[in-house]
Amino acid sequence: MTMPNLPKELVEEILSFVPATYLKRLSATCKPWNRLIHNDKRFARKHYDNAAKEFLVFMMRKNFRIIRRGVNLHGADPSAEVKGELTLPDPYFKNSADEFHIDRVFHCDGLLLCTSKLERRMVVWNPLTGETKWIQTHEEGDNFFLGYSQEDKNISCKKSYKIMGFYRSGSKVWEYDFNSDSWRVLNGILPNWYFDKSYKCVSLKGNTYMLAGAVTDMGFDLSLQSYDFSTEKFAPVSLPVPSQARSLNGANRLSVVRGEKLALLYRRDKRSKAEIWVTNKIDDTTEGAVSWTKVLELDLSRELHALFTSNFLVDEEKKVFICCVSWKEDEDENKSNKVYIVGEDNIVKEIDSGEDATSGCEPTILSLYVPSLVYM
Repeated sequence: MTMPNLPKELVEEILSFVPATYLKRLSATCKPWNRLIHNDKRFARKHYDNAAKEFLVFMMRKNFRIIRRGVNLHGADPSAEVKGELTLPDPYFKNSADEFHIDRVFHCDGLLLCTSKLERRMVVWNPLTGETKWIQTHEEGDNFFLGYSQEDKNISCKKSYKIMGFYRSGSKVWEYDFNSDSWRVLNGILPNWYFDKSYKCVSLKGNTYMLAGAVTDMGFDLSLQSYDFSTEKFAPVSLPVPSQARSLNGANRLSVVRGEKLALLYRRDKRSKAEIWVTNKIDDTTEGAVSWTKVLELDLSRELHALFTSNFLVDEEKKVFICCVSWKEDEDENKSNKVYIVGEDNIVKEIDSGEDATSGCEPTILSLYVPSLVYM
């Protein structure tokens, strides 16, 4: 292949905007590109920052494989199409066909943190490059989250990935550092709140944001907490809705908008409309003070209240709400995963995935997944 006579910096700049799935194929065209794409962490980070973002829905199958479904919101008729199946061989078994029994997936920077109820092991996985990092856990925690710390916020490739884990109630927090390949206990940093299931938690710019609750004399208070992997501290984040709630198990969920903002789904009870709130752009100096804007208000039939017990996506510009739900018919033993797309007009578009849901697993929908060249 004849290489154009362009400065190296310009070639890198052009390639940084090429989607990762295509860029991986280009690595075979010449040795300099291969080294750049596969061995340059600085370029991998730049590419992740510049790459076009896409919505992806991840759904668990009965065999613990993951169906990858793309969501297209362009045009008058939104759609969701299957883009392939992800499998994760388990190297701890002699049979190469054995796969890791994934039941939860947490996303950060194009990396997937996969955990299993059956194992005291977890894996961080880049599905595009195939890179994996298997991690042994010595404690049984309810929740594990992936993020990173940065000494210099202006140098995006200087990221140190970490995992934080804790019980939903209790004071013990563990943190795993990829650099030292070790766990350590962080005592006394967990706020006096009850943290529910992991689908109420998201990663945004390295920090983990999670909904929490506490029983008070007045009832039940709702809180939004952030965990900063750089400072190793929790901090409250302001909410746009009353803090008093009936329970943490209500229809309150978090999502991420275009990798820049937080989104909150709030519904006081089954008779209330569901409100979708979006923050201003969250940067490194925002801390707990954020502003919120209501972008959608959904008034759906009672039969569709299950839409608000799942993860969700929202497109702020197109005013579209997307979620994934496992449905069980009255006389059917199996559940099936379905994708629902709802606009401002409250018209619901239902898309049957054609796949049975994994027993005991809720369908996982990632707020924003970008196929990434990022190295751990």
